[in-house]
Formats: sequence, C-alpha cells, structure tokens
Amino acid sequence: MKLSNPVKRNISLTLLIVGIMCIIGRIWEIVMDPTSVKLWFELVSIIILTYICFDRFRVLQKRVRQGIIFGTR
Repeated sequence: MKLSNPVKRNISLTLLIVGIMCIIGRIWEIVMDPTSVKLWFELVSIIILTYICFDRFRVLQKRVRQGIIFGTR
C-alpha cells in the first residue's frame, strides 16, 4: 500500500504540531528546574526531531503544489 504525498504531508503536519507542543512543555519544565541536564538534553532532542518534521512537511507541500501525488519527479 502506497501513501500519497498529501497523506504524508498531513502526517508530518500532525507530528510537527505535537513536536511544538512538546517543546513548549519542555521549556516550561526547564523554567521550573533550569539546572537539570536531562531536561536540556530532551529539549534539544525534541527541537531536532521537530525540525526534521518541519523540513519533511515543506518538501511534501512543494510536491503537492506541483501536482505530484505519488513519489517524486
């Protein structure tokens, strides 16, 4: 079963929104305990993963706008 680019784009958008909410949550935890190394590491990890989702969303958005429904050209 192949997923179309619009479906992949929507999944990436959902993961991007969840990532942004996680970043906000981690920032709040760091405000409460700024000396915790573990929280800083988690924040950096979530920022990297969220950026990957954002980049994937941008690529898929361009493909959908170009009319590429499956795969790449």
